[in-house]
Amino acid sequence: MKKLIITEWMSLDGVVDAASMQQWFNPYHSDERAKYIQDTIHGCDTMLYGRVTYEMLYPYWSALKNNEMGVAEKLNTVEKYVVSTSLKDAAWQNTTIISKDVIPAIQSLKEQPGGNILVQGSVTLTNALLKAGLVDELKLLVHPYIAGNGKKLFDGEVTSALQLVNSRQLEQGVTLLQYKPV
Repeated sequence: MKKLIITEWMSLDGVVDAASMQQWFNPYHSDERAKYIQDTIHGCDTMLYGRVTYEMLYPYWSALKNNEMGVAEKLNTVEKYVVSTSLKDAAWQNTTIISKDVIPAIQSLKEQPGGNILVQGSVTLTNALLKAGLVDELKLLVHPYIAGNGKKLFDGEVTSALQLVNSRQLEQGVTLLQYKPV
């Protein structure tokens, strides 16, 4: 059975908004953080995206052909699923659209043999997966910046008891928090 792992990059106050990453994400770059992100991506054999994240990532990564940042090849060749009721075509290599019966479809994916399913970003999907009890692990990279405004990770409708299984201080004051549902 596959584990479903959610990884989120966020400001201290829970903002995950890609539009403001130049304030809360970019200034905190380090080789240690980059390696952690690479290892997380390489540790999966399936990627699962919401439509918004998919449409943000696809044009950028699909254009890269020389394994840029150590993950381009993996992102371009790995099996991908995108959850969307409006997307009609998924042009990124190895991508399947899940447009109906989302929770049962993802439960079925988890029941297949193989490695981890990784969700990056995809806040609406993340909240739905937490609410449905399908998340096996939640990995948060918390950046020491209070963004104030922007899309927040949790929508207020999800409640979940979590157990901290790992915490680690990375360079530049970024903290890795790793949780499993209780």
